[in-house]
Amino acid sequence: MKKAVLSGSFGLIISLLLSLARPALAATYHVTVNGSHFSPAALTIEVGDMVVWEDQDNFGDPHTTTSTLPFLNPNYWRGILVDPGDTFAHTFSNVGAFNYFDEADTGTGTITVILPAPPGIVLESPRKEGSQFLFDVTGLTVGKTNVLQASTNLTSWLAIQTNLATATAMTFTNTMTLPRRFFRLLELP
Repeated sequence: MKKAVLSGSFGLIISLLLSLARPALAATYHVTVNGSHFSPAALTIEVGDMVVWEDQDNFGDPHTTTSTLPFLNPNYWRGILVDPGDTFAHTFSNVGAFNYFDEADTGTGTITVILPAPPGIVLESPRKEGSQFLFDVTGLTVGKTNVLQASTNLTSWLAIQTNLATATAMTFTNTMTLPRRFFRLLELP
């Protein structure tokens, strides 16, 4: 994974913008209700994702998707699907395994909600100390080789430092030079 950072005062601003945590995009998953079963019956999603149940029972029987949690539990849900094509959506805000069932049939299902994967390598906290330009890197994989590269034009890159990550975070120090330089860190396979 690569990130670029520009040295110098303008680079500090650009670097901070690059390092801002961007929220992950929530995903939407679909579960069909047909006869006496949910498909898929087991689903693993991330916190913030949405599940949409859709009635695809051609017989017109009403269905529900009802959690097995107590009614007052903040994770409880109950959706009623009366006609084919009806949908019910629920966004999951907490980690856990949530079992549910169809009150009209014997169908059951489980939604397992996990935390999103941590972000990859992130260059952050750019700063100037004397004639040095420093920035921190997080998200390193211990035992992996990393190559710090520099560029003045974002097209041609030159390896300026290679290291083996001994921790998940590290600080890089570079001499301030003209013209300004962009930095990126590559993790080798």
